[in-house]
Amino acid sequence: EPLDIAYFYRTANADKKYISDGRPRRHKVLQKWLEDKEKTRSSRVQRPRTKPASLTEDTCFWAYVEEAWKDLESLKKGQHQRLQSLEQFEQYVTNMKNALKISSDIFLEGSSFKLWSESWEEYKRAHSP
Repeated sequence: EPLDIAYFYRTANADKKYISDGRPRRHKVLQKWLEDKEKTRSSRVQRPRTKPASLTEDTCFWAYVEEAWKDLESLKKGQHQRLQSLEQFEQYVTNMKNALKISSDIFLEGSSFKLWSESWEEYKRAHSP
């Protein structure tokens, strides 16, 4: 799915979102199957993860990163209503990281997430009281 996400954001109209406007049905069906499987698995006792995931578990993660980039750019232009969605994304990433559901690859130098994270931290430093 990350390739579909990359293609969507490279070719789509800037005001469209992958999750609501471009996500192919095959990915939605697969996600539903995985969620149903997880429900049956959650009824059994599970041990917590001890190692980070080799792949980020949320297949839409990169779409969320792209939306966070757009929200950050809008925030820099004075659209302060974007602040809440950026804070929610930051919390989502923290939760995924703490649950070891994120691949360490997202933190590699030059990755979209790493660049966004640095830009977000810079914005927060510049605008903190």
